[in-house]
Amino acid sequence: MIQVDASLVVEPSAEHDASVIWMHGLGASANDFVDMPRLIMRPGTRWVFPNAPVRKVTLNNGWRMKSWFDIRFLGGDSVAENRECPKEAAESSEIIAQLIEDEHNKGIPYERIVLIGFSQGGAMSLYTGCRYPHRLAGMISLSSYLLFPENHMASSHSQNRDTPILICHGSRDDMVPVSAGERTVKFLEANGWPVSFHTYPMFHEVCMEEIRCIDSFLQEILD
Repeated sequence: MIQVDASLVVEPSAEHDASVIWMHGLGASANDFVDMPRLIMRPGTRWVFPNAPVRKVTLNNGWRMKSWFDIRFLGGDSVAENRECPKEAAESSEIIAQLIEDEHNKGIPYERIVLIGFSQGGAMSLYTGCRYPHRLAGMISLSSYLLFPENHMASSHSQNRDTPILICHGSRDDMVPVSAGERTVKFLEANGWPVSFHTYPMFHEVCMEEIRCIDSFLQEILD
């Protein structure tokens, strides 16, 4: 497996009864969302913030940065134009899957583990969660989209075919347009996933109202 920087972890302040794995976006790091446990207070939850591998990113002139997968350009049609690198997405999914196993080995049932991600990280949340061979508590995708929809159904595992999904997006997002989130919701709903979809008057970012929505979703699936 490829080497990555160690994850940042916020340990629970009460008996450990659930785990959240939260993936950052392109060019960011585990530090981006490490304050979330202070805003979403869940005493029994262990929060894991992994770092993506450092890769060359075509979109950014080939510069090396933390990235879950190479991306050639924004917008367009990933099916027709091979926008993202499937090999690197699969490699990153293995990293996330190992983190899930690590939490399970600490005594946490799979159905008490949640995947959350922003932008590229949100794509990895859906990619990994839908393919995972054990039922998870839920998936959250923020300002993101579904990777490789042409292969999604064939690659998905039956254990997570009805796992709750929360999708949030900024209506003014100029990096990943809200239409990408809307297409993702339409696809997932049409194929049986229970999806909750919320938009906010923001750009490619996270807002407090959205964080409160995440908090409510976690309460719903974990409490």
